[in-house]
Amino acid sequence: MLRRKLYRDLWHYKGQFFTIFLMVFIGMLAFSGIHGYMDGMDESAKEYYKEYNLQDLWITNTNVSDSDLDDLKSLDHVHDVNRALVLNSKLKGYKDVTLETNVLEENTISKMYVIKGEKYASNKKGVWFDSYLAEHLNIHVGDTLKLDVSGKILKLKVNGLVNTPDHVYFVKDSTEIFPTHKNYGFIYMSANTFSEAMHVDVTYNKAYVDVDTQSHVSSVKKEIQKDFDFISVTDRDNSFSYAGYQAEVEEGQTYAPVFTGLFLMIAILSVMSTMNRFVRQQRVQIGTLKALGFKNRKIYIHYIGFGFMISLVAAVLGVVVGYLTIGQFFIDMEASYFEMPNIHTVLLPAVIQTAVLVVALISLVTYLSSRKILKETASEALRLEVPKVKKNSLDWSVKFNKCKLSTRWNIRDIARNKGRSIAACVGIIGCTMLLVCSFGLWDTIESYMDWEYKIINTYQYKISLNSDYTKEQYDHLTHLYGDATSKSVAIEFKNHGKTETRSMLVLDGKDKLNITDHDEKVMSIHSNGIYLTEKLAEKYGIQVGDKVTWHLAGDSSWHTSKVIGLNRDPQTQQFTMSEKYYEKLGYTYRADSIYTNKKAKKLDGVSKISSIESIQEGVESMLEAMKSMMVLLIVFAVLLGCVILYNLGVLSFTEKQYQFATLKVLGFKDKQIKEIFIKQNTWIMLVGMIIGLPLGYYMLSYIYTNALNDTYDFPAVVEWISYVYAIIGTVLVSYVMNKLLARKIKTIDMVSSLKANE
Repeated sequence: MLRRKLYRDLWHYKGQFFTIFLMVFIGMLAFSGIHGYMDGMDESAKEYYKEYNLQDLWITNTNVSDSDLDDLKSLDHVHDVNRALVLNSKLKGYKDVTLETNVLEENTISKMYVIKGEKYASNKKGVWFDSYLAEHLNIHVGDTLKLDVSGKILKLKVNGLVNTPDHVYFVKDSTEIFPTHKNYGFIYMSANTFSEAMHVDVTYNKAYVDVDTQSHVSSVKKEIQKDFDFISVTDRDNSFSYAGYQAEVEEGQTYAPVFTGLFLMIAILSVMSTMNRFVRQQRVQIGTLKALGFKNRKIYIHYIGFGFMISLVAAVLGVVVGYLTIGQFFIDMEASYFEMPNIHTVLLPAVIQTAVLVVALISLVTYLSSRKILKETASEALRLEVPKVKKNSLDWSVKFNKCKLSTRWNIRDIARNKGRSIAACVGIIGCTMLLVCSFGLWDTIESYMDWEYKIINTYQYKISLNSDYTKEQYDHLTHLYGDATSKSVAIEFKNHGKTETRSMLVLDGKDKLNITDHDEKVMSIHSNGIYLTEKLAEKYGIQVGDKVTWHLAGDSSWHTSKVIGLNRDPQTQQFTMSEKYYEKLGYTYRADSIYTNKKAKKLDGVSKISSIESIQEGVESMLEAMKSMMVLLIVFAVLLGCVILYNLGVLSFTEKQYQFATLKVLGFKDKQIKEIFIKQNTWIMLVGMIIGLPLGYYMLSYIYTNALNDTYDFPAVVEWISYVYAIIGTVLVSYVMNKLLARKIKTIDMVSSLKANE
């Protein structure tokens, strides 16, 4: 009998239960989808790095000799060492395609993941080609390629299309942010193949070290730095590929809990309020069941079943659909520029545990709501619940006797139904916050682009120079394009007893390349010390006036320089000095880049020409991901707002039906009653919106402050028009829901509504 009652009530209150279903479904959909792809990126990387043995340390030197190799292998905790020669080559027959050419002695570290073709073998002649670049260039296994290696043309067959764990994320040079996989990639060949084709012995400039356990990496690195005179020794955290990918994962792990937590909190609060009101509406039925002799345990189980069934179905569907749709959509987007061949979504136990927790919370609220009524006797439960009103504090008719009846009536109703009012207000706050966040995402990126490409980089073309250019070539280029130049060098500096590796920009930008202060204003660069970015200064605990001890990578001469200023850069965190100060230290300034507004040609001494437009194209993939996230947030915000407002509006209307019927009997017209009903919802909407607008900005600021990796440093920006859009969106959602609900007033049957209380 109770089962039949459960099904009958589910159908009778289908509107309320459907909104409960939607709220739990949307909350778990967002939670499962975002966690599915973020956790998937993390787990995929762990599997890939472990199975294909990503190196723990990268060693760079002009020559890693046989004796160096033997000495490295003899170190404690070193499991294996591989050597490689890494240099760039040109792919002939294709427009401006550069290949990072890796010549391997052996391949037991950072092993190749073969997409198509043969497995790598040192005795096989040919090359193994970057699978992502091959797809864009339409290169297949078996094709013969022409490579320009140091001026010599090699014809080699493609044996396989591969990926490697140390090439998950990489770009052509510092002008690019995201890989496009169109003009830059990597190839691998054996030392035997290279020697036969080039007719030279291989001189290895890289060594990859595999340490037995992660706990020993730091000690092995220190020992290598102490015992060997290598140019640099880099661990995973400072390698471009590993650090870049991990930064993306960490960003997601920062903002995912914020968004998903907000969704779930709003949904659960609204559902709990709804279930509480539903059980209270069933007061007379509970009293009837008690009077008929049903035990309390049976009634508990019956009412818990409502919340349990709806939330269980919604949570399961939300987890599955979010995992398969949102999770897969974003993982596919990440896979378009991260070369992680095994990348996939995952469903970790934490997601299942959250779903179980949501179901348990809703069931618990249902139990507590019915428990309160079941404590009463059957005769008490059969009577309508009398609102608890404190005469002294809630005598609204006296306190607000000069206000309109609709105002007094709504103030009293809000005070009597605080839970429902708070839940509705929280729903509006959440909806507004999500809208502000979504529009703010775009505003922040636009602000970053303007800062980076209109204030710092004011040139139209960047001319990258060959490392072996002559003075005549340089003089000719500066005569044609001006002498706004720069040079990037790697340095090591001492920081609290540790040696850190960073980049140093030697700048003579002539207003074509600038540094800016905290407020994005162009700074003058002086010649009596060095500058560093604010984010680096905060990271290393360095202040203006401090002295930094450093040396160029590969140079044993140490220098102590005074920090004379802090600049802020949204994209690159590095040290900066003027050309004059660099020469004061005894170095010869040899520029590696020229900046100009004239259209440049590829002349002698030029390795590459990059336009601002082509550089900005590299940001498009990030913008596409941001647009998708923005659209997703707007859709979820509107959906959640609609569902919550409609659900709480239905509850409010159901509870007020008796009062509205009474007003009708007293002669109030439908228009006047609609005004009473809409006014309360409008008040709640305004309060929620006022609170939600600033909270939306603070949430966005938190995300950008904590999610950005060490490379980026820019503040959250929300333009005034975005606040207007958020307000319009919130008001529109509230207006539509109010209009839909207000139509129900015409359907009130005065006789049945008033007789029901008998």
